[in-house]
Amino acid sequence: MANAAWEVLDVSVEHANPWFQVWRRQVRLPDGSLIRYFSAQYDRSAVGVLALNAGKVLLVRQYRVLIDREVWAIPAGGVDAGEASLAAAGRELLEETGHAALVLQPLIAFYPTYGSSNQLFEIFLAEQTERRCEQIDGNEVLETGWFDGNEVMEMIARHEIPDSLSLVPLLLAMRQGLFG
Repeated sequence: MANAAWEVLDVSVEHANPWFQVWRRQVRLPDGSLIRYFSAQYDRSAVGVLALNAGKVLLVRQYRVLIDREVWAIPAGGVDAGEASLAAAGRELLEETGHAALVLQPLIAFYPTYGSSNQLFEIFLAEQTERRCEQIDGNEVLETGWFDGNEVMEMIARHEIPDSLSLVPLLLAMRQGLFG
């Protein structure tokens, strides 16, 4: 079997902003050919929370400017500098829904676009939550709601839940029988 490693000859930052950088790599492929390879590089992961209660999952309705539509999703956001992923997940759940996780544990971690980005999604499971406040971030969240498995599957079929950060843990949890 041939060596499958790509040899990175040079790396430069083409663009940088507070959220990510665009890197250009000069790469030698296993067959010896050279290519330029561009990618989005993230310093920190994103987190999401799959909050379950009595067979239902907590979702948030948001407007997403990049696709110009309102969607439903699990509560999610970025990990702040110096913040642990677990703490970020708890913070995002509270900010977006007013609910606090009584127990929060890792569910799944994955790279949704490893062909063009190093961004890591870390998803946590909250099987017990407690309503702590009525105030939610109105700039990010239009409303919240609890949905059973049939409702979630209908929302997926109608393309109301279009993001992998939500779809992967929702479908995994349903497959594992965590809610239905």
